[in-house]
Amino acid sequence: MKNKKVYNILAGYAGSLFGLLLFAVAINIIIVPHHLYSGTLTGVAQVIEAILTTYTPLEMPQNFNLTGMALLIMNIPLMIMVLRVTNKTLPIKSVINIIFVTFALSIIPIPEEPLIYETLTATIVGGAIAGFGAGFTLRCGGTGGGSDLIGVYCSIKYPTFTVGKVSLIIGAFVYSYGLIRYDLNTVIYSALFTTIYALTLDHTYYQNIKTSALIFTKNPDAVSDVMEQLGRGATCWEGKGAYSGQHTHIFTTVISKYEVPRLKRIIVSTDPGAFIVFNNKIDVSGNFIKKL
Repeated sequence: MKNKKVYNILAGYAGSLFGLLLFAVAINIIIVPHHLYSGTLTGVAQVIEAILTTYTPLEMPQNFNLTGMALLIMNIPLMIMVLRVTNKTLPIKSVINIIFVTFALSIIPIPEEPLIYETLTATIVGGAIAGFGAGFTLRCGGTGGGSDLIGVYCSIKYPTFTVGKVSLIIGAFVYSYGLIRYDLNTVIYSALFTTIYALTLDHTYYQNIKTSALIFTKNPDAVSDVMEQLGRGATCWEGKGAYSGQHTHIFTTVISKYEVPRLKRIIVSTDPGAFIVFNNKIDVSGNFIKKL
């Protein structure tokens, strides 16, 4: 059991780093050669890198991309802000991921000529790969910082100021620079890249999709295990099998779709004979905790 737990932890680390590597490859090798910008905090780092290398005498070593370092510098105050409002230590996986994506964006060489010459094709392919990489990292329990840290901070400090508004502000800044520095086509393709990136990420990582679960179990400890390990509440009642006549415990809860695999593992480990009914087509309002 201990070896399996260690294996799962290492697999989570490896998976999250692999996703970030895909993200960095898509940005440096596919997107940057076309002078496109991500409408995320990575795009802000791209803008900072472009301003420093274009309008200052700063000279960078060959094949060194300043975007990763700029992203790290922005992530440091964000991490401090999150630590102040959560009063918790930042998960070591998050710190490792942020350092890794900085390193990857800095050393992955940017081709002098685009590998995919057609801009629209590069936009689609780059957005799909970057979105899958970022989503895969989140599914493995990791994060590359940036907008995720902003989301955590806003959800605690300013609940009415959504991450979507933050994304609009960041996107407006990045695209304004693209319009001034290049042309309207650059802005359009950059916005298309960000859209494909976001859609692919959402389909890879189901954090924001709500799922209701109806669990039938003979072990009432399953309820306390779910509440303790997932941090979710549940409504319980007792039932009776119409055919067998046996008494059973029924409880229902609402979780994000990302928490579904964890819920299954908890229930199976508590009661292998239990079964669960999931419903993804629900709308949740009110006091539902969003766990970023």
